[in-house]
Amino acid sequence: MLLLATVVASLPLTAAPLMDTTQVFHLGEVTVFERQPAFKSNQVSEDFIKSADMQRVSEALNWVPGLIVQEAGGRSEAGFTLRGISSADVPIYIDGVPMTAPYDGTVDLYRLSAGMLSKIDISKSASSLLLGGNTLGPSINLISRQPQKPLELHFDVNSLWHSNLNVGGRWEKWLAQVDFGYSNVSNFRLPHSYPIGSPYLDRHKRLNSRTRDVNLNAKVGYMPNATDEYVVGYTLVRAEKHIPPYLGGNGKAQFRIYPEWNKDEVYFHSKTRLAPALTFKSRLWYDTFKNTLDSYDDFTYSTQQGKQGWTSIYNDYALGANANLIWSTATNNDLKFGVNYKYDVHRSHNVGEPVAHISEGIYSFVAEDEARLTRQLSLTASVGWFGRQGYKVEEYNSKTGISNLPNSHDSNINALAALDYHPSANQRLRFTIGRSSLFARMKDRYSYKLGRAIPNPDLGTQNAINLDINYEGRWHNLSWQAGAFYNFINDIIQEVTGVDASDPKIYQLQNRGKAQYRGFELGVGYELSWLTARANYSMTDQRNMDNKDLKFLYSPKSKFTAFMEFRPIWHLRLQGRLIAQSKAYSSSDGSTSTAGFATIDASLARKIWKTDLKVGVLNAADRIYEYTEGYPMPGRTWYVSVSFDL
Repeated sequence: MLLLATVVASLPLTAAPLMDTTQVFHLGEVTVFERQPAFKSNQVSEDFIKSADMQRVSEALNWVPGLIVQEAGGRSEAGFTLRGISSADVPIYIDGVPMTAPYDGTVDLYRLSAGMLSKIDISKSASSLLLGGNTLGPSINLISRQPQKPLELHFDVNSLWHSNLNVGGRWEKWLAQVDFGYSNVSNFRLPHSYPIGSPYLDRHKRLNSRTRDVNLNAKVGYMPNATDEYVVGYTLVRAEKHIPPYLGGNGKAQFRIYPEWNKDEVYFHSKTRLAPALTFKSRLWYDTFKNTLDSYDDFTYSTQQGKQGWTSIYNDYALGANANLIWSTATNNDLKFGVNYKYDVHRSHNVGEPVAHISEGIYSFVAEDEARLTRQLSLTASVGWFGRQGYKVEEYNSKTGISNLPNSHDSNINALAALDYHPSANQRLRFTIGRSSLFARMKDRYSYKLGRAIPNPDLGTQNAINLDINYEGRWHNLSWQAGAFYNFINDIIQEVTGVDASDPKIYQLQNRGKAQYRGFELGVGYELSWLTARANYSMTDQRNMDNKDLKFLYSPKSKFTAFMEFRPIWHLRLQGRLIAQSKAYSSSDGSTSTAGFATIDASLARKIWKTDLKVGVLNAADRIYEYTEGYPMPGRTWYVSVSFDL
């Protein structure tokens, strides 16, 4: 299998896997060109997720050109950078409904099962303003499944204690779909060459690294006719995650456990044809996020008496509504009007203290026009007004109790223009330019960061200009893709020290910088009846224009991925996958970093009737690698899996 991986590494660059849209929940899609096929390099398909044994959303996103996944770290969660932009600045949606937490704008992508998805749509430089905005350009939409037959069934389980069950059906005017995922991962093992002298290791076993996750997505839909559709759904996440202590030499170990990390989301989607040329779409949702973080004094995880001992509780919720009116003013023109409102509430406290509330509303009004000028040429232009209004800001002080802080408000005008040209069925060219804005998050404005920072209620909005050009083509069995981008960010939020004379390490977040992110992506692939070979290379160059010595965190400059599946005889499938990336900084002054690395996965599978049997290995070379300094990732891991489709 190592020989296979070597062959994979020598393959030419390629686009992402082909899409299978037969079970896509189309009401959950929101794209810039709604009537044009999406670029394959901006999607991850259900077929590829299953083929490569990807269990979590973070694993699937790691194959997107220009996207760098970041796992582990002090919160033991999976984030990413997309063309240099942090995941905290990229909204995550499921079927067009926001998933990111109100307080800090993030979501742990390792907690979300990839088994419930039909595909993942990635808007890399400029996402549709109809989604509601509040981004520096990109967005990610997780699209769930929608059944097409009276009975559809999929089940898979592997020896790593991951499992998925998908059951659905469609009967005349009704449909129902239930997707369930479960994982119970024990403490993992580090590579055999990793030093084992740390007290936080049991030889090569990484203590306090176990996790347990339950995912559920259920929906019921009613389609009274060929044009109308109404769907009610529910998404549940229940997780318990243990954070392994820091093993590096540039920090202090912390001893923390999340006994609960829970999300619940109820949503309603509708599509109604009001008149032959007029369609109304809506999305309503109610989302809750509850988590408990226990911090202990030492590695016994038994006492909470010292400065490190406390229990923090979040109990957040969000209410939202989105309404779009689509007016087909002509056969080749759609004019859209969108209204979006989201009300966020953050409630937090440490055990023994009163609850402090922070609440705000984010809203937008958007007009968008998609004109299909010719059979080969389409143009989309949109403009929107986006606003944020703070309502209540409370903080707790042990001496004064609960007090009110000044709230704030802000507004911005965003715009987008995109040109799509496809001279033939096998060639596509798209150019986009957009202006986007990101309001400062609650955590950025009001958090003391455990005593390390001073709040800044007046923290302003970051603005970005995004340019992107992308080209895809195919000739017989050969496909290729090329893209380039430039993002200019103004009023970027930075840590500014020296704001407290009594402690030079105390900092405040301020709008102090300008930055530019630029780069390119290349890909080529080849497809035969017995062979599939694909790979991608992406390069991202980040520069702070005001402080060129400032390093951007967890964002390597280069990344290479390769995939090959060889189907020789007897319906066997021999698969190899490689991910490689360059070094990444873990501190803004460049004093700490993680080395570049390459990981190789491989598997051998065969389908017998409707059952797929597979044996595979992750990190086949047993390489030491880290996404975050001091948090090494698992070593060589073997597994077997079984899946069944009806």
